[in-house]
Amino acid sequence: MELCETINVSRGGLLLTCKELHADGLPLWVTFPFDPGSAAAQPETLARVVRTVEANVDAPSRWKVALHFEGTAHSIPRQNGHYATAPKRNGTGNEIALPIRVRPKTVPWHEEAMTTEVTQDKIKFVTHREYILGERLFVSFVSSIDAPWGGNEEWETQVVGIEMRDGSDSLRVTVRKSAA
Repeated sequence: MELCETINVSRGGLLLTCKELHADGLPLWVTFPFDPGSAAAQPETLARVVRTVEANVDAPSRWKVALHFEGTAHSIPRQNGHYATAPKRNGTGNEIALPIRVRPKTVPWHEEAMTTEVTQDKIKFVTHREYILGERLFVSFVSSIDAPWGGNEEWETQVVGIEMRDGSDSLRVTVRKSAA
């Protein structure tokens, strides 16, 4: 985790100054706006580095980083300054980034991943790991406070969808919560 300073913001992205150098094309999870006083997990948005330049000669090891938001929240069609359809809330189909732990049924250790969508019975998450349709996975939320499925247990799910991400080597995997 790195705390960066915002220089400018738009619907499509952010311009930041950071201490770390971030390569062009690198995907990053961004919390904006960030509340340092909050004890709860804060929603994150997937963004991609589009440009990195040295901040200035007088401040070595500081970088200006331009990020483009990859989520669809900023690209919902608008009419007359209003959303054409109201954005959905968490638990009803909202595109939201929450940290989760995912593991195959036969593996004792998990991978950490980020959701891109959460509903009452499904989760879509980004991963570099390969899964197959129908595979059984166990999913748990890192923070039980923000877990839309309630509790801090592990739920059995089944892979019901796999999508390749354009211009990326990562996958979007959709799992459906198994009936108890």
